[in-house]
Amino acid sequence: MLVLQSDEILARVDPGHGAEVLDLVDVRSGRQLLGRPPFGAELPAPGDLDEGPWTAAWRGGWQGCLPNAGSACTIDGTYHGFHGRASNDPWTLVEADRAGCLVRWEGHGLRAERRIEAAAGALTVASVVTALADGAPVIALEHLALGLELIEPGVELELPAGRASELDDELGPLHAPADAPEWPAIGLAEGGSERGDRWELAQVRARVYVVRDVRAGRALVRNTGRDQGVEVSWSAEVLPHLIVWHEARGSGGVWRNATEVLCLEPCSVAHLLGLAAALEAGQAHRLARGETLSWTMSVRPV
Repeated sequence: MLVLQSDEILARVDPGHGAEVLDLVDVRSGRQLLGRPPFGAELPAPGDLDEGPWTAAWRGGWQGCLPNAGSACTIDGTYHGFHGRASNDPWTLVEADRAGCLVRWEGHGLRAERRIEAAAGALTVASVVTALADGAPVIALEHLALGLELIEPGVELELPAGRASELDDELGPLHAPADAPEWPAIGLAEGGSERGDRWELAQVRARVYVVRDVRAGRALVRNTGRDQGVEVSWSAEVLPHLIVWHEARGSGGVWRNATEVLCLEPCSVAHLLGLAAALEAGQAHRLARGETLSWTMSVRPV
């Protein structure tokens, strides 16, 4: 476990489990800004996991998901786990100092490097994925969970312009509904729409939706009851869609009608149907040997 720190932020990173960021603390206020599940996590497990084991080991925070995002699937006889095994596999620590680290992972014909740095008032993750074999398939998603210090008693969202629609129970569809409205309206799966730019935690809610083809990679999240917020920025040319999960005690099962979290998930595809569905629809990347895909994402307390 690594602790990265600047004058403005402190982060805790676990290279042994997806190089995930478990904590992000605003030094100014002392508040922990990342979200948590309502259960104690199982010990981290490597490999291509089904959704159940992946979720059981989820500790909240910020994960980089690749080469899959969403549903597990099989491609060319190879199984790809839920949210991609890079999100839960051990990563090799290449170098580290007080403010940053470089980690590396290899699998499924790919090599990925993530440089995580606390500097200039933000925590920034710069990712580079390189194909080690011809035709290596990949989609990518940054899975950022924000917690109670930002969403209680309420939260205001400024998201980039784009057409917004709810994702259904299978976390599709592949393509935007013809009548999907522009954010801040969200087109609902059962018909009609609602506004999504303000949400009170007292309102029971479980909503997963996507803002497609965003025109800029920037979102602002502000707490309505205290002077606390975050600015999230990312490379929209590589991650052109933003999946949002608002949860306030609306989901049962493992979530126990007790989950209170806001997830912002910039993604290279606008659904969570998985890599096989994205490939079939012509939405995923197939990288030639030596070809790279790179992007950055930053979270800045404001």
